[in-house]
Amino acid sequence: MQVDALTLSKFQGAAEPNERLPMKVLGQDDFLQLLVEQMRNQDPLAPVQDTEFIAQMAQFTSLEQSRQMSDDMKLLRAQASFQQGVDLLNKEVTVQVGEEEPPITGTATELEMVDGEPKLLINGVFYALQDVIHVKAMDGSNESQSKE
Repeated sequence: MQVDALTLSKFQGAAEPNERLPMKVLGQDDFLQLLVEQMRNQDPLAPVQDTEFIAQMAQFTSLEQSRQMSDDMKLLRAQASFQQGVDLLNKEVTVQVGEEEPPITGTATELEMVDGEPKLLINGVFYALQDVIHVKAMDGSNESQSKE
């Protein structure tokens, strides 16, 4: 069963769903509402200059583009990580889960995305790509060595 904020709130005695919870970030709609209110409530004898509005819009546009670029970078990182996992399929892979645990070696037979992170199936158990310390091609030659 997937537990999300709505499901969790039923069990924690949280606020009723009708109550508005505060947002952590202001969005585009919030900015536009503030801009409209600023225009409505400005002093007619000393109105805000149009250059100030243009500067505010430029700042907001820059902020929105930065947010979009950040989202695009997250997607690109996820795709690159997945491709790294694909490249390890059908290869002998050694993973090190903890410093106290012995390394585990086996053939990577499956790749699955779990919570946005690619995991390799080795000897029937899924491991994160960050746990890979050695990769060996099936013909016996060393392909790469990520950590030692």
